[in-house]
Amino acid sequence: MCIVSIFSKDNGDFLLTHNRDESRLRPFSDQVQTSEYDQKKWTGPVDWVSGGTWIYYSEKFAACILNGGYVKHSHRPPYRMSRGLLILELLRYDSIDQFSSAVDLEGIEPFTMMVASMNSTEKKILVWDGSQRFVEDRSAEKLIVRSSTPLYTVEEKSVHFKSFDELENPTPERVFELHDRLKMLPNNQFETVQTTSITQISHLDHQTDLKFCPIQI
Repeated sequence: MCIVSIFSKDNGDFLLTHNRDESRLRPFSDQVQTSEYDQKKWTGPVDWVSGGTWIYYSEKFAACILNGGYVKHSHRPPYRMSRGLLILELLRYDSIDQFSSAVDLEGIEPFTMMVASMNSTEKKILVWDGSQRFVEDRSAEKLIVRSSTPLYTVEEKSVHFKSFDELENPTPERVFELHDRLKMLPNNQFETVQTTSITQISHLDHQTDLKFCPIQI
């Protein structure tokens, strides 16, 4: 899973849009919920298998997670904690840096986690390859695009970035439409895997909205 884009402005406004590429057999909520984790409220869809999520926002953060790091890895369960719960561990910390340096990642399947601050222009990416963590500071970038390494080739990732980079007037509607055009359809290469939902967090003019669209194909 997945394709993610983040469009940012100098005033801290941002659009975070996420295609979840997952087995269509994996159950998840068909509505957004507001729940608590470590007594902190978060809003997003719920993965019924892990009890966690793949994208959410809270008072301090907006975050999403993708399968895999920089290179493809072998799936070797059991894992200590689902990545759907790992992403919620961020709520235990006061800052992105504290989380990135202190969270225990041993026994966690490789992932790429993208986090945007709700109160500043800070945006960082935490990558875990199964043995080492990497933190990328992308705060100064107007556009960030990531595609899941297990599902997409280098060439496909390049096409994704170019598509978003060439998008004129990236309004929430236009960005969402582009994500819809790039969604993964049922295919022979990954059997049951397809884009099962598109989620967009818009943080504009001090107001946050979440649009969640499950996809049935």
